[in-house]
Amino acid sequence: RKTEVWNENRPAHLKPNQLEVKSICSLISSGTELKIFHNQFASDVQLDVNIKGMSESIMAYPLAYGYSLVGIVIRVGSDIDANQWIGKQVFTFAPHASHNIVNGIDSVRLIPNDIDPYDAIFFPSVETALSLVHDAHVRNGERVGVFGQGLIGLLVTRILQDAGCDSSVFDINLDRLGVSSMMGCGEALLAGTSTPNPFDATIEVSGNARGLQSAIDSTSSGGRIIIGSWYGDDKPVSLKLGIDFHRSQKTLITSQVSTIPSHLTGLWDKDRRFRLTWELLRKIKPSERLLTRITSIEDAQKAYETLTEGEEIAVAFEYNID
Repeated sequence: RKTEVWNENRPAHLKPNQLEVKSICSLISSGTELKIFHNQFASDVQLDVNIKGMSESIMAYPLAYGYSLVGIVIRVGSDIDANQWIGKQVFTFAPHASHNIVNGIDSVRLIPNDIDPYDAIFFPSVETALSLVHDAHVRNGERVGVFGQGLIGLLVTRILQDAGCDSSVFDINLDRLGVSSMMGCGEALLAGTSTPNPFDATIEVSGNARGLQSAIDSTSSGGRIIIGSWYGDDKPVSLKLGIDFHRSQKTLITSQVSTIPSHLTGLWDKDRRFRLTWELLRKIKPSERLLTRITSIEDAQKAYETLTEGEEIAVAFEYNID
């Protein structure tokens, strides 16, 4: 697929509940966006059923996409308090663009003053990693394997370390494994390396069927496999689930960040998880180690290609804010 940058006229007047956000920076999702870039999705389905503004749009080309953007509010509609919002730095789940018109104040999140914009664009990635760790329900003393050390896998590794858990991580990229060690893993291993003891829980974020198979095979009987990867809709995933798997009583759990799992809704809601995500962003400061390329949106084609080739961990667009 080819990317294209186009110009649109900004509306002269906003609707009463709208805000205009002038962009500072936005982060490419190295999972979902690459699937869309490579046409690995079912057409005519909603972009996201839980993000306001995306539930009304469908996956079909041409498609303006992205959901990790930080900017400054420069205009508001008549129903919104201008003194409260204009000039404020906000995060929004909005496409890559120099300006975005969003509907309602619940479409933006005020960024705490002590968090850098280039850390704030990692908000969805950190929340995703946090939700994976929550779904794994790791107990003190359990052995945990993380399969895949892309952006989300590296953040999972760090959050597990903060929780006092030494994880074993796997990837095909030696450079990424070096970053894994800096993020606090117990051991960093090349994909395919066997370990003497199985894991109580594994978290699979490789986006690769072989990685998923390894996660299943490396998990103890009665253990948990948390599947965070979206494998796209263009082709089936082949797995070997023979007699050993049949007898193992392992649990496969799909994990997706958009909602709170039913078993946690009595204790957690999105606002509580958002608050913890801001705290983790303060601790981790992901832009310092994980943001490996900053470029302009005019260089989008190259940005998606380098992510596809595994040359970068995370790529951000920056915008002219003069």
